[in-house]
Amino acid sequence: MDTILNRRDLLLQQMGITQWKLRRPDTLKGLVNIQVPENIRLVIIADIPFSLNEKFMQDVLLSCEIEPNDCLFIDFEQTNHLNIEQEVTYWLISKNTEKIDRALPLCQHSIAQWRSPDLATLKQDPKEKRHFWQQIQTLNQP
Repeated sequence: MDTILNRRDLLLQQMGITQWKLRRPDTLKGLVNIQVPENIRLVIIADIPFSLNEKFMQDVLLSCEIEPNDCLFIDFEQTNHLNIEQEVTYWLISKNTEKIDRALPLCQHSIAQWRSPDLATLKQDPKEKRHFWQQIQTLNQP
């Protein structure tokens, strides 16, 4: 079968036909709901994915007593498809405040909702960083 696919691909290439690959093929398979496992405590909604191994991220997770396995990364388009049963904290990360405002009402079972610009800005801007840590502090107070 691989030979057939390779031959077809070669033929299409020779004919000048561009082939496209879906970035999210599950969308066409009818995947409407994203079932969120019970262990998830922090849903991170961001334009660009990033690593939880960064020092700043480790500090955030440590301060909230959240393990990396208890985090879920999604993009803003997926927010509408979340199916959450437990209470979680949402962290919405984007320079586009309108995008954040549109996503906030879609956050189900929310304990808290943190807002911040992109991670690079957050780490470099003391005012933004202070505001972000104040948001976390309100969650940790009894």
